[in-house]
Amino acid sequence: MPFEKSNKPIIKFSESVNSYFDELITTLFGQDYFGFIDSALQYVLDMKNYIETYISVLPAYDAPRHFDKYKKGMKYIMYQANKQTTWYIFFKQKDNRFIIYYITNNHFEGQYIR
Repeated sequence: MPFEKSNKPIIKFSESVNSYFDELITTLFGQDYFGFIDSALQYVLDMKNYIETYISVLPAYDAPRHFDKYKKGMKYIMYQANKQTTWYIFFKQKDNRFIIYYITNNHFEGQYIR
């Protein structure tokens, strides 16, 4: 039984996305979105947990052409962090494997979504 297929999705974050998460923590704390670095870290961890939990079950949409500059042929899901911020998670999928290539939000590139 060691070769049984798992139904659990395999999710990988590209190097650029991992770097983005690190920068996001610093930005959220540095620009006073959060008063404590631990709160900024938790915000990012909550987003990662959401992605890992729901990417395989949420409806995925074809990424608009604007995002081809990051990787062609991606799909995206949405994460509503709070009333003001929606995150867009862009990825490619093969079977039950997902690679996250880009993340943005409605404040930065939301105008290109739908």
